[in-house]
Amino acid sequence: MAEPRRAREWALALSLALSLGCRNTPDAGALLQLTVVPEDRDADVWIDGNYVGRVADLQGTASGPMKLAPGAHRVEVRKSGRFPVQRTVQVGAGRESSVAVDVELLEDPQ
Repeated sequence: MAEPRRAREWALALSLALSLGCRNTPDAGALLQLTVVPEDRDADVWIDGNYVGRVADLQGTASGPMKLAPGAHRVEVRKSGRFPVQRTVQVGAGRESSVAVDVELLEDPQ
C-alpha cells in the first residue's frame, strides 16, 4: 500500500514544482503586439516555428496578447494568397515590456 501513496506524493510534488516554475512573472519577457490591416486579421501567426493562432485571436480580449520569454524569437505571419512576413524580435530580460510588429502582407500574384 505504501508504493501507490508514495507515487502519488511524488506526482503531486512534481506537478507543484512545475507549476511554480512555469508561472508568468511580471518582470520577465514582453507582450507581443501585432499590427495588421483589418482584412489580414485572419492570418496565421507562428513563433519560433510553432503555430500560436490567428492574428485576431491574439489581439482579442479573451486571450490577450502573447507573452514572449527573454531572448530572440522569429515571428512569422502567413496568409493564403499573400507573401509570408518574418521578423526577428529581441526580448530583453528584466522588467516587462512590449514588442510591436507591424506586418504588411503583400499579395502573391500567382
